[in-house]
Amino acid sequence: MSLGEERILTPLRVISGTLKRKKLFSVKGRSLRPTSDRVRESVFDILQGIIEGRRVLDLFAGTGAMGIEALSRGALAAVFIENHPSSLDALRRNLAACRLEGVSEVLAKEAEEGLRFLEERGGNFEFIFLDPPYGKGLARETVNKLAESAILKPETLIVAEHSPAEAVEGIFPLERVDFRRYGSTRISFFRKAG
Repeated sequence: MSLGEERILTPLRVISGTLKRKKLFSVKGRSLRPTSDRVRESVFDILQGIIEGRRVLDLFAGTGAMGIEALSRGALAAVFIENHPSSLDALRRNLAACRLEGVSEVLAKEAEEGLRFLEERGGNFEFIFLDPPYGKGLARETVNKLAESAILKPETLIVAEHSPAEAVEGIFPLERVDFRRYGSTRISFFRKAG
């Protein structure tokens, strides 16, 4: 595989729910890093019992593993925002293979553009997952944008995956309500303070 070249592989799977053990297409490349099964399982163990019937946004969706896991565990609907061509292809293939087209929407946009689109259209989410590329400061920047976004409800939970080098805290009016370490992955959970 040459530099910058990506290929579609299938090492990911749905952990639990109606699609348990369903294999997902993933994309392997220098700039792409899907959330591992272990991290996903740990996050959804924390969210157990509170995701059913909720609307989910999967920002920097990649292959859609987080949103698909949420749908498998009973989420009402999911919107996926992704702009990388190989990831978009894998995401669409995963949604089709899981037969989730009727409860999902894919926005082929940059995260900031996708957020603006959703704000203009109206509607909001109870859960927002984000897993931006590491080393670019995008986790903090995106959580900052979400803090003032109309797509947040008072009870919305933001689940941000980031590197150990990126400090994602102290973002008013959000409060970091939980923080977990999984190897070189950090997960911060935010909710509106008050």
